[in-house]
Amino acid sequence: MVQTAYILINVHPGMLDKVKNGLIAMERVSEVYAVYGIYDLIAKIVFDTMDELKNKVLKDSVITEGVKNSMTMICVN
Repeated sequence: MVQTAYILINVHPGMLDKVKNGLIAMERVSEVYAVYGIYDLIAKIVFDTMDELKNKVLKDSVITEGVKNSMTMICVN
């Protein structure tokens, strides 16, 4: 069963485009938006298992390299 999560992301200065483009290129990322407010980016992720989300998406080098912090919200319905 496909599940959905949203990741709210703060990036390091000068890294917005690199992180955004890296997210867009990822297979499981279906949408990415730059936003105003507390966070810099919002990404919509679709995945089959929690292990896939953790190991294939959240540990990607583009994310760990340019991101200051993030919050992942997993949809429940």
